Formats: sequence, C-alpha cells, structure tokens
Amino acid sequence: MDGERPTVKRLDAESVRALAHPLRVRIVGRLRRTGPATATSLAKALGESSGATSYHLRALARYGFVVEDRGRGRGRERWWRAAQGMTSWRPEDFAGDPAAEAAEEWLSGFHARTAMELIDDWSRRRPDADPAWVSAAEQSDYLLTMTPDEVRAMLAEVHEVVLRHRQAALDRPHDPAARPLRLFTLALPDPVEPEGGARDADDADDDDGGPGGGERA
Repeated sequence: MDGERPTVKRLDAESVRALAHPLRVRIVGRLRRTGPATATSLAKALGESSGATSYHLRALARYGFVVEDRGRGRGRERWWRAAQGMTSWRPEDFAGDPAAEAAEEWLSGFHARTAMELIDDWSRRRPDADPAWVSAAEQSDYLLTMTPDEVRAMLAEVHEVVLRHRQAALDRPHDPAARPLRLFTLALPDPVEPEGGARDADDADDDDGGPGGGERA
C-alpha cells in the first residue's frame, strides 16, 4: 500500500458483530501491520492453532475484512491480506440493535484495553529503547471545557492532520529511521461535574484531575 491513501472499512450492524471477537481483531490488525500471511503463519505469530485462524479468516472474508492474495499462493497454500487499512464506526450507528450495541461496546473496550497494554509495554521497554524514540514518544493529558459540537470539530481537525502526515510518510522514500507507530486519540467527558457549571479554561487547567498540557512519556 506504499504511496496509497489507506482505505477505510465503515462498520455496519452485521460487520461489527462479525468483528467483535478477540482473535478476529488480532488477525485483522496483524495483516494490516505486517502484510499478507497464511493461516499457518498467523497461527504461529498469534499463538493459536492453524484451524482456528483458518476458520476466522474465512469468516472475516465473508464480511469484507480480508481477501485472498491469489498472487502469492502455491498449490493448496492460501495467502490472505487485509482488505482495508483502517476501521471506522460510530456507536450511534447501532442504536436500537441490542446485538450490534453489545458488539460495539465489546469492540471499544477491547481497543481501550489494547491501548493500555501497549502503554505498559512501552514503559517496560523504554529504559533500553533508542534515545531518539524515548525523546519523540509522548503521552499528553489535557483538561478542556467544550460542547459536543466543539469536540467533534476539534477531532475532525486532529484526524485530518494525522492522515496528512501518514500520507506524507507513505509518499517519501524509505527512511531506515522510520518504524511503525501507534497513535491513540481519546476524548472522554470527565465523570466529575464542576460545581457552579462550566468554568473558565484557566480554572480548568488548574484542576487536579489532569495536567493542563502535554507530558512526555
């Protein structure tokens, strides 16, 4: 996919139910990060049986998450690749469908837990990591006072910036210093309601609930 803008799989009620399985999420993620693979090589990489990976690959293919890479197969060997580079969904898309709502809640929770595991893993690796990456990696925590419309507008700008930089990285010549990077965005309403209504931004930044600016990881 070098030089190509990543395609997006927009989930509907059927596809969100199909994806809401831990091994299926891991298979799709692995294919997107490392490229085409067979059921056997995926099983080895993910610590599963080839029977399990083969079964779930066929299920993922039925719902358009993966496709067979026919140019690689030899004999009965079947190679698979991710059909898209990204997955997108909105929880409100599944309102009124209890099964899809439950699948979306599980999927969102799985991704949140995966993010925490990656943060913990980086914390363990950081003492021995490349100093350049220690300096570049970052975790930031901002406390803002915004309306839902303002949050949507802000996140639309953030996503636009991320995709622009992703495309620039795909378009440039190979750089040996480059490596895969995981970038997460979270914008969650604080469970604590401020007394007396909304506060000024300066007051919010002084709250003990989080730093008022970026913090290096």
